[in-house]
Amino acid sequence: MINIQDIPQDITEKHCYVILAIDVMFINKISFVITTSWGIHFGMARLVKDMKNKNMVTSIEQLIQAYHCQGFSIRAILGVGNSSTYNK
Repeated sequence: MINIQDIPQDITEKHCYVILAIDVMFINKISFVITTSWGIHFGMARLVKDMKNKNMVTSIEQLIQAYHCQGFSIRAILGVGNSSTYNK
């Protein structure tokens, strides 16, 4: 579970719809899904167990759920896909 401090209500009201930019980052051969939200400029990262599609989807869903728990609705997710990076 991702724990985030409460976000002020005026921010969630003004920026209730969020567009996410998403990418995969590697640190010491450990993979993370990272997001940056347009408008509020909030970033999050989630560890990915391995680069299998199923685990990537799970990590992305967990990040989306964290935004939803804070009152944001994801309008779109933007990213550059590199299918050769992921294992099926």
